[in-house]
Amino acid sequence: MKQHKQQGVTVLGGLCVLAIAGFIITAGLKLGPLYLDNSFVKAAIDLLSEDNIHNMTDKEIRRKLADYFDINNVRDMDMKDVKIIRNKTHTSITLDYEKRINFMGNVDVVVKFKNSYDTSK
Repeated sequence: MKQHKQQGVTVLGGLCVLAIAGFIITAGLKLGPLYLDNSFVKAAIDLLSEDNIHNMTDKEIRRKLADYFDINNVRDMDMKDVKIIRNKTHTSITLDYEKRINFMGNVDVVVKFKNSYDTSK
């Protein structure tokens, strides 16, 4: 009778795979909403290209962005972070911000986002 060599994952190997998978899933669940919110922020800023923002007031621009954020449930966005720079021929809008989340235990993660739109482009 010929014996075959067994193949498979050991208990220690299985635990390592589970730990790595758990880490990746935790990272996805914690960081995913931040990137989803930023995609809505980018879409809101890109949506400004449909309007003649060069003729709008700063307050009107901020109000338009705030309305879009409310509709799409973008959380914790401060309209004071929206920087509007005007020149004679174009207007530039920048929204750079960072989010800090508790990752696990006493480990925090800081994610920085940079979004901008310029009417001269």
